[in-house]
Amino acid sequence: AVVNEIDREELGMHYTSVKNILRTIKPLFLDELNDELKNAENDSKKIKSLLKKIYQIRIFDPACGSGNFLVIAFKELCKIEIELFKRLKEIDKNEWLILKSGIQLTQFFGIEIDDYAHEASKLSLWIAEHQMNKSFEAVLGEARPTLPLSPSGNIYCGNATEIDWKKICPDDDKKVTYILGNPPYTGSKKQNNSQKKDVARVFNEFKSFKNMDYISCWFYLASKFIKDSSNKFAFVSTKSVSQGELVGLMW
Repeated sequence: AVVNEIDREELGMHYTSVKNILRTIKPLFLDELNDELKNAENDSKKIKSLLKKIYQIRIFDPACGSGNFLVIAFKELCKIEIELFKRLKEIDKNEWLILKSGIQLTQFFGIEIDDYAHEASKLSLWIAEHQMNKSFEAVLGEARPTLPLSPSGNIYCGNATEIDWKKICPDDDKKVTYILGNPPYTGSKKQNNSQKKDVARVFNEFKSFKNMDYISCWFYLASKFIKDSSNKFAFVSTKSVSQGELVGLMW
């Protein structure tokens, strides 16, 4: 809705439903966190350990559009935090008084080529933070104030195929980064000149790249980002990346 139809088609932008976002993020990190939540039960030590783990997570969408993946990931992490705080409140009401939400918008990173969508992404995160503050208050009777606005997510306006992703989301051995999103697909025959140049730049070390899907750029750059680390990534994609010519070219 924030980008006109012609630009959406040209940039390969597409809306992703909450259902499909969850199909991406649940196996990436959410299922594991929910399993730990279940196993923590009312063990104060396990609960605090899981809270610490959540606060060390970073979410990075290098084709973030208006921020839907970042917003849903933020809300899901907040839901787990609220449940953990409910348990802590039951265990020790005195300790509860000094606890406060530790999930920060600065844990969220994004790259978006369209300036208007990039600004909408930052706004979406602020709105999501306000919504979760209200949920926190409704469940626990306490909430951090929405105003003044906290620093927004680290959303950068630019072409993700030209930018060093680690300048946007620097290496940090103490934190785990989950890369996710729904990058533009655009088959080789439908790419415009600018997109063809992007593919050539990303795959300049290789001889065969002219028939690459545009989304291959994101798969390759994400693979480089997570190499030799505990970071992971998951993208929504067309089945073209796992069948036919692209299998031999990309994988």
